[in-house]
Amino acid sequence: MGGGVMSKPETMHFDALPALGPLYVRAATRRRRTPCAETGLEALSAGVDRVHVNPEELQAYRRVCGIADTGTVPLPYLQVLAAPLHAAIIAHADFALPALGLVHLENTMVQHRALHPEEAIALSARVLEGRWDERLGYIVTLGSEARVGQELVWESELTALSPVRRGKKRATKKGEAPPSGEAPGTRVSVMVDVPEAQGRRYAGVSGDYNPIHLHALTARAFGFPRAIAHGMWTLSRVWAEAQPLLQTEGELRLQARFRKPVMLPSRIWIGVREAADGEGLELCCKSPDLSKTHLEGSVTRG
Repeated sequence: MGGGVMSKPETMHFDALPALGPLYVRAATRRRRTPCAETGLEALSAGVDRVHVNPEELQAYRRVCGIADTGTVPLPYLQVLAAPLHAAIIAHADFALPALGLVHLENTMVQHRALHPEEAIALSARVLEGRWDERLGYIVTLGSEARVGQELVWESELTALSPVRRGKKRATKKGEAPPSGEAPGTRVSVMVDVPEAQGRRYAGVSGDYNPIHLHALTARAFGFPRAIAHGMWTLSRVWAEAQPLLQTEGELRLQARFRKPVMLPSRIWIGVREAADGEGLELCCKSPDLSKTHLEGSVTRG
């Protein structure tokens, strides 16, 4: 690996959230290196002391994702706010991974209490782990926190894949197709048309202009036959269906796994049902015939 290991932790501090556009340009033009076991990504972190939610930007996000206005900040939106800090880490010279083409794999968010739009928050992000998966590529996990004063109000772990590989690609095992038909106890069952422009629409409200989401031509450069929807849009759209079934003021834990990308354009089915133990909701996003799972997850209370 060229460049070696970082000799000391690198914390980036910003007076305001950085603009995503210049960070993407920096990431795209940065010299690429091959990560190794001693890459030391965990030394990278970023933070900003005071962030105010922009009401117009929040409303635009709600419209694009179909989320009703409850008077508080939707739980997934704080992940959107943290994205510029993630981008600053990814664009750093010592982040030894191709920055563009990262694919969202998993997300866990914990809301300790609902955030009100007028509250100022401190945001921070850091690399929690980087590891090789011989079949998929290099997997990195980023942690984020939001605080009001000293109070921790929200935290998350986001796992993403950089599909770089070392050595020969191993054969993948095909999983069994999920059973068709809706699960018993489903409380929400809706079909949603996702237009070809959805990636560009969500990029406009989130600032995430990763080329895999924008157009088939740019997505093909990263191995996708067509553009794919942002993982955070898919999760936010599912959240829009779950939110009316929840008391969103208190503590909530939202978990999601992104199984297969939503190709653009396409049609998706969103299902929400009560968890078997009665303590929360099970979330799902599938193809219309229910044979392909795009997202599965859960929301638990308290």
